[in-house]
Amino acid sequence: MKKIILTTAAVMFAAYLWGQDEGSSETKSGKIIFEEKVKIEISVDGDAALADLLPKERKSEKELLFRDGCTLFRESLNNGDDMTMEHSDGVRIRMVGSGQNAVYTDVENRKVTEKRDFMNRIFIVERDLPATKWKITGNNREVLGYNCLEALSTDTAGRVTRVWFAPEFGAKGGPSVLSDLPGMVLEADVNDGRLTYTAKAVEPLSKEEMKMEKPSDGKKVTEDEYASIVSEKMKEMGLEEGSSGGGSQIRIVIKR
Repeated sequence: MKKIILTTAAVMFAAYLWGQDEGSSETKSGKIIFEEKVKIEISVDGDAALADLLPKERKSEKELLFRDGCTLFRESLNNGDDMTMEHSDGVRIRMVGSGQNAVYTDVENRKVTEKRDFMNRIFIVERDLPATKWKITGNNREVLGYNCLEALSTDTAGRVTRVWFAPEFGAKGGPSVLSDLPGMVLEADVNDGRLTYTAKAVEPLSKEEMKMEKPSDGKKVTEDEYASIVSEKMKEMGLEEGSSGGGSQIRIVIKR
């Protein structure tokens, strides 16, 4: 088993950026920039060549704001336009981002408020923070100068989530709803790489970002009501949606 060594460099860096007391290793507020990668599964009936040309994953930038025991995970303003691809025989595919999606988590009180952008309709879903059974393996690695521990969880469908979290960070949280570990999640791999998050930078909050308000502008629905809305619409469009745990994966079949 590897030993955990706290680096004085990470301690001094955090104290410098956020003005903590001398000698403190805690980062109480700030913003983490994440790269999100989602695998895409697309099949084209009768045209394997076209299927090979289509993208196999989508990368985007996310940001996690944190302060006062709460986090806000949302789309970054730095993301580019939607991706559109056209084939010679007229097939046109448009890949869109997650739009206005946001996850606000009251970590201390274990409450989650999600803003979900689906087919240009905005929904607000409020629920408890999911209870996850984690196994801390004892493995460790350094991420952005923070010593991180590895933790694993397996859901009822057998899908594994692997995260690396930093106990020394001083704030608890993580991308999406990965917020129930004793530290900050800086890397995550959900369902064998189908969805991954990797922290790229830690920055201070701007004056505007300090507000970090809970999402409220949308139609309030329950989790079951939202699932029913999505299921009906996907069936209408001939698409299949499957959960990848902590995010959605869409399998698209293009018929000739």
